[in-house]
Amino acid sequence: MPNTDERQRATQGPDLTQKEVPDRQIDPSESVTLFAIALGAIGALVGLVAGIVFLSDSAFGAAVLNCLIAVLAGGSAGVVAGGTVGAAIGVMRGVRVPKQVDG
Repeated sequence: MPNTDERQRATQGPDLTQKEVPDRQIDPSESVTLFAIALGAIGALVGLVAGIVFLSDSAFGAAVLNCLIAVLAGGSAGVVAGGTVGAAIGVMRGVRVPKQVDG
């Protein structure tokens, strides 16, 4: 004769509170970092090209400073945009950071 625990599990059906975890999971912080680095590098390159294309007839030091500012501005814009895209993808996919189990 089955005990009461076995009968309760048989009548309740499968436990739906536990979801299957996919084999490969990307942590949302990893996707944010990946997109931030990638778009930051692209933004810095675009800033450098823009700084070179729009060089003025000023001295060499001023031209280098303008290119440096363009690289920093493009890189920071890329980091912000990449972080936003990575976070949006992490949220849309519903990926959660794994909880640390103290045992």
